[in-house]
Amino acid sequence: MEPYKLLSVLLSRIEENVSGTRETEYLADLPVSIVHLRRLFKFAFGVPLQSYIRSRKLAISLENLMQTEKRILDIAIECGYEHEQTYIRAFKREYGLTPGECRESGRNIHVTTPLHLFPNNNVCGNLVYGPNMVMIPSFHLIGCIHRIEIAEAPTEAPEAAKQFWWNKRHKVLHPVEPNIYYGLTRTPDPSLSWTYYLPSMRVQNMKDIPDGFTGDTVPASLCVGFRYIGNHHYEEISELRAEALYTAIDRLAKEHNGRYELLDSEFFFEKIDIDAYDGQYCQMEWFAPIRVKYT
Repeated sequence: MEPYKLLSVLLSRIEENVSGTRETEYLADLPVSIVHLRRLFKFAFGVPLQSYIRSRKLAISLENLMQTEKRILDIAIECGYEHEQTYIRAFKREYGLTPGECRESGRNIHVTTPLHLFPNNNVCGNLVYGPNMVMIPSFHLIGCIHRIEIAEAPTEAPEAAKQFWWNKRHKVLHPVEPNIYYGLTRTPDPSLSWTYYLPSMRVQNMKDIPDGFTGDTVPASLCVGFRYIGNHHYEEISELRAEALYTAIDRLAKEHNGRYELLDSEFFFEKIDIDAYDGQYCQMEWFAPIRVKYT
């Protein structure tokens, strides 16, 4: 099942069945193991699945607690807790006070709201998330540079990346992150029809650049970041998927152009953690510098 549909179904089931007592209750008929689903959920939303389910249970129980006079035991059972004390302990860990104290305190309580997926997150059934603002420290890359026509980038860049990873990455000495691929794009002049693309690996310094390779330094930059999740191997980022991904990034960035100016005409890069591929889903991050607008 495609990640977009899979997570949409899962989120709906959690909201519709708050009394479920185990994660596996939400997985009926879903063609994925609990291990794969946990990894997918954590990367997609940044929180563990089990923690999110618990927080949503407690948030819904809070409505009963504050809006009715039901016994705490009854509220606990309705939300899938077999024992009142188990519910009370979970409630106190979440909110810092017991259900009884909460009823008497008059305090505002911040709850975990339902997570949602929107059509803009859908890329050929896969997922793109963002934008998030990230401060990227300066770092060094060594790789094999390619001059690529912009119109051909969705086809040629993925192919250049595969050839580098299969055949040339082993020549980069002492990579800082041996299992992480970087693809750096620089545009020397926005009026040109081509860019430089550097399939590469991160290194500590530029002392050992192999023959035929190129070094580049990405400057410390405030960047906008996007995350992509696909139900395919990372080497299967096809022309169709690449075009859809860049279209989605461009659309999401434009929705926020009142807050910042995207400077992708200077450079941008993708980052792929090869070890993050779990046999079913690949993950990719994409970053470009931005200028925040204060007026």
